[in-house]
Amino acid sequence: MNSLSHLTNEELVEYYKKYKEVVSYSSRAERVKIDGADWKFLYHVVRLLSECQQILTLGDLDLQRDREMLKSIRRGEWTEQQIRDYFTAKEKELEKIYAESTLPYGPDEPKIKQLLLNCLEHHFGSLDKVIVVEDKIVQALKEIQEITNEVLGE
Repeated sequence: MNSLSHLTNEELVEYYKKYKEVVSYSSRAERVKIDGADWKFLYHVVRLLSECQQILTLGDLDLQRDREMLKSIRRGEWTEQQIRDYFTAKEKELEKIYAESTLPYGPDEPKIKQLLLNCLEHHFGSLDKVIVVEDKIVQALKEIQEITNEVLGE
C-alpha cells in the first residue's frame, strides 16, 4: 500500500473526500482495500478463460457450465495465488488449443447478416418493403463494371 505521509494536510483532506465519494458509489473499493484483491475482476478473468476454452474446443458457449466454480471464487473460497496459478496453467493450455483449433479465423459476415435479417423478420414480420437484397446477378454485374472501370482508367 502506498504511503500518504508525503501529502500535505489539504491534500489528505482532498484524498479523504475522494475516497469517501468512491466508497459511496460502491463497496468494491473498500473490499479491495481490505482483501487486497479485486475478487470481481479475478472472477471475470477465470470466467473469460473458461468461455474462451469452450468456444475453441466446442465451437459453442454454455454460460452455466462452470457456475459452481465461479460462485466459489465470488464467495472468496479461492486464494489470489490459486487464481494466478489457474490463469498461468489455463493460458498455456489455451495457446495450444488455439494453435490446433479448426475454427475459422474470422466471422462469416454474409451468414451473420442473413441470420440478423431472419431474426428481424421473425420479430417484425416481412421486411420486403424495408430491406432491398440484391441478387447474385446484380452483384456480379456491379463487380464486372468496377473491374472494367479500373482497366479503362475511369
